[in-house]
Amino acid sequence: MRQAGLDRLTTEHALQLLDTALLSDRPVVVAAQLNTAVMTANAEVLPLWRELVSRPSRRVIDSTGTAASMPDLISRLQSLSPEQRHRELVDVIITNAATVLGHSSAVDIDAHKPFQDLGFDSLTAVELRNRIKAATGMTLSPTLIFDYPTPAALAEHLAQQLDSTVPVFADEQPDRLARFDAVARELDSLVNRPDWTSEERDQVSDRLRAMLAGLATPSAAIVSHDADISTASESELFAILDEELGP
Repeated sequence: MRQAGLDRLTTEHALQLLDTALLSDRPVVVAAQLNTAVMTANAEVLPLWRELVSRPSRRVIDSTGTAASMPDLISRLQSLSPEQRHRELVDVIITNAATVLGHSSAVDIDAHKPFQDLGFDSLTAVELRNRIKAATGMTLSPTLIFDYPTPAALAEHLAQQLDSTVPVFADEQPDRLARFDAVARELDSLVNRPDWTSEERDQVSDRLRAMLAGLATPSAAIVSHDADISTASESELFAILDEELGP
């Protein structure tokens, strides 16, 4: 409502307007606190207010900006690790949430706070959903904000959807270190739980030592080929190449 130029009425002010309306002989009365500066800035002025506010020229930058931002966002997300992608999506969500709620910045938007506690209702929830849909190009449910009640939960859902829609090219290598970092953090949290038995800790230790030993030792295939190459004749070298590359 604030974006349309209707500021919140205090209880005292609303009761004063009610008294004024009851004493008026007008058949229809609208009790509202108008913010004409906001109305003037809007591309569309509601018909009810057009006699009070001059209508500005229609802005076309919003649609073109949205159309241009969607491929840029998808391109950025495609190049990020899962953790970076989640942070980027959270930023997109809270930035648009701040705009919908009329905030000047997203500083006051807590990514882990429910949308309803942030001030969203059914109308602003749909508006936020539409903005996210325009930014990502994804098909989103009208109840999206209520299905995923916090910006962080919504970002996780969008990341899962993008994983199935963002193209992955055959020549791209997976970000193994980023994946390892994620697994290592989860493993660190798991092994530091206090409810392990001594036997379980011994088993986990053995597994981790075996993994480290495997990482430190070159594979048998590599060692074998290195030895073969160092002592191979010309015909044997060609045979090794045929084995590696195919006929």
